[in-house]
Amino acid sequence: MKVSLNWLKDYVDISMDPNELADKLTMVGLEVESVEPLGLPLENVYVGQISKIEKHPNADELSVCEVSLGERSIVVVTGAKNIYQGLKVPVALEGAVLPNGVEIEKADLRGILSEGMLCSEAELEIGDDNSKIMELPEDTPVGQTINDALSLNDIILDISIYANRPDCMSVLGIAREVAALTGQKLKYPCIELKEGNEDVNAFAQIEVIAQDKCPRYSARVIKNVEIKPSPLWLQKRLIAAGMRPINNVVDITNFVMLETGQPLHAFDYDDLVDHKIIVRTANQGEKLVTLDGVERELDPEMLMICDPQGPVCIAGVFGGKRSEVSHKTKTILLESATFSRVSIRRTSRSLGIFSEAAARFEKGLDIEGTIFALNRASELFVRYANGKVAKGIIDVRAENEKQDQKIYFRPEKVNELLGTKIEEKEMQDILERLEIEVDVQSKPWVVKVPSFRGDLELEHDVIEEIARHWGYERIPTTLPGGTTAGGQTLELDICDEIRSRLVGAGLLEAITYSFIHRDRVAKLGIKGVEQIELANPLSEDLTVMRTTLLPGLLDCLARNASRQQNRISIFELGAVFLPDSLPLKSLPKEERHLGIALMGARQELMWNIIQEDYDFYDIKGLLELVLSLFAADFVLKKGIHPVFHPERQAQVLLNGKVIAVLGETHPEIQRIYDLPKRSYLLELNIDALVERAKSEFKFNQLPRFPVVERDLALLVAQDELVGNILLALKEEGGELLKNINVFDVYQGKQIPEGKKSVAFSLQFQADRTLTDDEVNRVVEMMHIRVKRDFNAEIR
Repeated sequence: MKVSLNWLKDYVDISMDPNELADKLTMVGLEVESVEPLGLPLENVYVGQISKIEKHPNADELSVCEVSLGERSIVVVTGAKNIYQGLKVPVALEGAVLPNGVEIEKADLRGILSEGMLCSEAELEIGDDNSKIMELPEDTPVGQTINDALSLNDIILDISIYANRPDCMSVLGIAREVAALTGQKLKYPCIELKEGNEDVNAFAQIEVIAQDKCPRYSARVIKNVEIKPSPLWLQKRLIAAGMRPINNVVDITNFVMLETGQPLHAFDYDDLVDHKIIVRTANQGEKLVTLDGVERELDPEMLMICDPQGPVCIAGVFGGKRSEVSHKTKTILLESATFSRVSIRRTSRSLGIFSEAAARFEKGLDIEGTIFALNRASELFVRYANGKVAKGIIDVRAENEKQDQKIYFRPEKVNELLGTKIEEKEMQDILERLEIEVDVQSKPWVVKVPSFRGDLELEHDVIEEIARHWGYERIPTTLPGGTTAGGQTLELDICDEIRSRLVGAGLLEAITYSFIHRDRVAKLGIKGVEQIELANPLSEDLTVMRTTLLPGLLDCLARNASRQQNRISIFELGAVFLPDSLPLKSLPKEERHLGIALMGARQELMWNIIQEDYDFYDIKGLLELVLSLFAADFVLKKGIHPVFHPERQAQVLLNGKVIAVLGETHPEIQRIYDLPKRSYLLELNIDALVERAKSEFKFNQLPRFPVVERDLALLVAQDELVGNILLALKEEGGELLKNINVFDVYQGKQIPEGKKSVAFSLQFQADRTLTDDEVNRVVEMMHIRVKRDFNAEIR
């Protein structure tokens, strides 16, 4: 929020340097992001008044203006279309250098000497409008420097306001904090409103149907208003806040919103059917043309300001074209209301309208602030629009409005929590400077929370108020008492070790969103999976919590492949979210999974290495690398997962439950993601293995006795799983079998149809020298086992 230092000084005396003030505000929790002048100092730029206009004799598109600077006049040739006699404008004279670097010189323009230039907002860098000459208010003194006329020497504080402090979304709110910081008295604007004799209830009716979304709606009627430019001081305040002055009615409502934090809306009274306001939600299929000329479709959750004919305004968000104040307006109905912050936020996001009013309403406004803002604006309408205010206010409040809140506060708790020695009198003084009433006679103290401080709910909130205004920087640094023991959980230690191993194997770690599109899982062919819908998704592509890491990994492969990356090897350690049932009755089960994705070349291109792509055994090898951290009997079987190729996939079981799936991506999935090469994926449930992590790793001494090697070639059915044969051979080999590997799989002319030859390399070793007879007996038992279980023949 941009706050003018000159504007702040209207409500509180400030003598300190702007940078010092910024530091103090930051230390009380109002972070000042920048301190900058309103505009660059402009030399030789003055306020001029056009006293005469003639057509250029040699150019149809140019005009010759005589411009008065007070004591003298100059001639300026311009192509602007919005000029007229009596208009006051910024004039850059010879020698002036504009913020964009343009230096002004006298110039002969088609035979007429132009002694200066009329400037636009954009050329002076005090606005964005470059389409026309800047029109200054009628009360701007002619001949005054533009620096003084527009207060370009003003300092602007850009303050970051947290969502729980809507009271600081106003100049008065910031001034209240400054007054509390400096010990100065806050000076509220003096309101001297003169009402007419006609009762406001004779002019308008207010009916609030959706009281849950509109706890208070206040309104006044102002007659005989004159639409004209705002006075200079008001325009300067709006320019300093980054707003463009429009006319006195619009400017006054914007000014009061910035001053008090309470948005207002002015309706053309004569455009309201039956002069009646109805606050309700939209009907299905209703539409409204908003002030920007866009027809917007409404839904039944949106709160609307209506008349008997239909919607005239999107409550708290944007006005409607039908009831817009125009130059023909004579009577206005002025709205000051509070709306449900949830309703306003949803409506604003749904329609894509992010107005200053919506930014305040969605943070939650003071229900007691409507009348003050209404009276403040009405007084300004009387003064600067010659309005006549009808007697009284139409004020509709919800029956269940929040009562005054009180907090029981123990002053001794402050020093106990903060480790300070703040006197009780100082605590009381800090709270009272913040306009928080305190009954110090009660034990404990009774703190009455002001209506504009909805963020104060607990005793600790009051302690925080004292701490931030006493000074966070004054709180002594102390070490916590007692002994503490820290460290990572076993799960995190395991993840660190997995991460270290995979990085050592040449993989890069990826981090993807925990949210995916609701259709992404079905797109992969995975059926029967319940997904948790997000109530407020970041975007249409991130609407549910993920139940698997595979979609995110496939997205990474596709994104990298589209950027000509021909070698991709990544892994992710992340959570998936599995609901017990929907709708949720408790927090979902959160499991930590490991995902790996490979695609493209196995090695970097080098002159001495044959270029090969990743295959199934690379992903299987990485799985074995990770599983070696755990002490368990894993079973590797053929998989049936829809993401993978039906004949090139596997699954790992532990105690009969699937804990990992891996394989080559299904060709249809390859096509959907436009992957140029075969890709390989793995997903492993880490949580299912945590309890089986090896507590220590033992190193074996180098063997003292020789290894006995044997080869075993078997003829088995073509569809027989080699993994099952391996398990059987290991069981029969017992302690003597130290290692077994498949070194050949063959199908050819010498092999019968429907069969395949599988050759195994066997290594036997013991704590003694083995004899051939011992080894032969074990090999013979292996022969018998595979012949019985797999109908295998020895080749």
